[in-house]
Amino acid sequence: MVVGIVALLIALAIPISGIFVKRAQKVRCISNMRTLHSALAGFVVDKGHWPQMEEDRFNFSEEEFFRFWVQVTEPYGMNQDAWLCPADRGLAERLGQMESNFFGSYVVTRFDRQPATPYRWNQPWAMERGNLHGKGAHILMPDGSVTESMTPFHGR
Repeated sequence: MVVGIVALLIALAIPISGIFVKRAQKVRCISNMRTLHSALAGFVVDKGHWPQMEEDRFNFSEEEFFRFWVQVTEPYGMNQDAWLCPADRGLAERLGQMESNFFGSYVVTRFDRQPATPYRWNQPWAMERGNLHGKGAHILMPDGSVTESMTPFHGR
């Protein structure tokens, strides 16, 4: 009888634990994006402009892209680990794509060198690379809020 009850409890606990893991990944992802907001806002305050990749260079590898952003935001508390959504990290590890030193889940918007530009038009500062949590990509807004959308550019 005791063995049967224990088996029943284990059978119920296994699916529930998966739900908790997914929720924890989502919370960590949102926390990463809020840290990214703080790092980018800190850079703008210190330097007086948005971080700029080389103007004339749009043909760069993914590793070069994330190397730039990690190095720019690291002094403001955004390390390499914080650039990875836990759900994306698991997928990348399963697919064997963690070969490069710089890898990230969040794509940052390009702005000009004017200090007020990132705060105009309510344009997202960064976006998740995909629908990693099932309800759309997470989007980081200028006020630090994180929203999710299946159609992030609808109506823009």
